[in-house]
Amino acid sequence: MTLNYFIYIFSMLFITVTSISIPCASLYKCQTCTNHGGCFYNINEAKCKPKSEISATNISFVINTPYDCPVAPLKKFAYSDDFARNRAWLFSAASNPNDSTVIQKCLNKADATFHSKFLVPCDKKNATCFAYIALVPKENAMALTFRGSKGEAQMKLEYLNFVNHKTRTSKYVDGKVLTYFIDAFEAVWEGGVEDTLRGLKKKHPNYELWTFGHSLGASLASIAAFAAVKTEIFKSDEVKSVTMGQIRTGTIEFAQGHDKYVPNSYRVVHAADAMVQIPLKDPLTIDDVYHHRFEVWYNNNMTIGDSYVINERGDDFSGANTVNIKNITQADMTAHLIYFNSNIETYVADHC
Repeated sequence: MTLNYFIYIFSMLFITVTSISIPCASLYKCQTCTNHGGCFYNINEAKCKPKSEISATNISFVINTPYDCPVAPLKKFAYSDDFARNRAWLFSAASNPNDSTVIQKCLNKADATFHSKFLVPCDKKNATCFAYIALVPKENAMALTFRGSKGEAQMKLEYLNFVNHKTRTSKYVDGKVLTYFIDAFEAVWEGGVEDTLRGLKKKHPNYELWTFGHSLGASLASIAAFAAVKTEIFKSDEVKSVTMGQIRTGTIEFAQGHDKYVPNSYRVVHAADAMVQIPLKDPLTIDDVYHHRFEVWYNNNMTIGDSYVINERGDDFSGANTVNIKNITQADMTAHLIYFNSNIETYVADHC
């Protein structure tokens, strides 16, 4: 054995012992604190504390992993209620009928033009997933919108995946994604969406990409935004993603990658919408599915002028996660269908 070998072993032992012996109270920053295996950050007191004190701490004050430490959205990508209400929700609700003529009636409200649609079998029961692309010339944008779940068979297969938490990798994203979502996404993406976006970007090089969706459509829109950047169709600052009622989509590695590739991304949540807490996860662990940033929580009716809170933390016991899913009433369940004070099932008839 060489002298260098002994120096290396001694150095590693020193680093390990030093790491273990560092008192939590000496770690002042959230990231530094939570990177230390024996500590958690109490955001209410702005102090790093030993994990032995977690049980005596209000869980909403506990930050247990670096990803959950507060991070503010970039100022150049500020959230807009008007954009979410009159673009993201309008385009998402318009996807419900699958009918291009009906979709165009809704798009007229946004000076947008229907371009193409994609109706593709996307699971083993041959349930379909639907997406469409619209052009918004006045805003130099193309919008890719995904429809939510349709039919009991499709929802049952999704539910089974929520229960078993089965995930897999994909070349289009980092980390892993719930199998139902990534299988469905790849079917639609490879069923014409990717090629169409490439062609449109070549024709309109100054256009940015918007991705929208609700429920299942929200998860697909989230993955699409990630894929559009990772496959180099668009640059990171050319993509804007706004979703409503998004279900937890992938692992923490997926969430971290999504934040990196799509910094202009917001997940809108209406009040006690229980679906955003599905699949269920332990707020103190990371070995599970994880929401990406940034959550926008409207704990009200979402009428024009209503307040909202942008949650700068990750997917811990904060923001909409503070709603106790065990106490949700039947009336609360409708929150998943009603965003911006309009029901997605009747939006077209009511507003287009």
